[in-house]
Amino acid sequence: LQGAAATWSRFTSEFAPGGLIDEATQEERDLAWMAPTNDVNEGTLGAFQLMMCKQPQLSLLGYNLQAMYFHNDTAAFIKHCFVKPEDFKFLHKMAQESRGEDRKRKAEIVQHQEERNAARNAAITKRKEQKAAREKRVQETSIVLKKDEVINLKGQSLKDMVQVYKDAGAPNLEQIKSSTKVGEIRTALCVVISLYDSGQWKPFADSGDEDSDEEGDSSKPVDNVASEGDVIDDSADWEDDIN
Repeated sequence: LQGAAATWSRFTSEFAPGGLIDEATQEERDLAWMAPTNDVNEGTLGAFQLMMCKQPQLSLLGYNLQAMYFHNDTAAFIKHCFVKPEDFKFLHKMAQESRGEDRKRKAEIVQHQEERNAARNAAITKRKEQKAAREKRVQETSIVLKKDEVINLKGQSLKDMVQVYKDAGAPNLEQIKSSTKVGEIRTALCVVISLYDSGQWKPFADSGDEDSDEEGDSSKPVDNVASEGDVIDDSADWEDDIN
């Protein structure tokens, strides 16, 4: 503080009689005014924190009313302007009408939160139901190990078949997503079938030879065939895409 003491007299000279601040007009003082803190809300937030510690039951609306009352010197205004009984009756009426505003605001916040929770729970339930239905549908789908049948699959049948292959441990299908084109999916499945025919890959559930797999295959090709450049159009996501 020794350095500050050496310059203190120079800093305070503007407040001395005849100094710049002493001779400044009210308009000049208003223009030169600066906030006491870097954050204009710092003082207000600090006062709010102290008030809530003293009166935890006080609502935000109640605090704002008190702050405005003292900041605007409302007591002096009432003393000067409220001269008739009708003025106080009007004030009482306004107070009665605004009494439930804070309770209404809290009820709206609670209702909004409950609606958000209900919507989130409904979405979670829907995703679980879709996942369960998809898993059941995939489990009921028999694996197709013939290329001429795979190339006739489309839509949901093709998507389910990809998942069946993935569940059976088929290689080189990690890149297959819901946005993959139909032709690329069929090509990938045909490559896996070639690996199966050459004996380089066997399904996890395969307990017999190739002939028994083909004879036990009850799946049938779909009549409608999609073009090679089409993308599978289905609202359900791939199993791998679900987080």
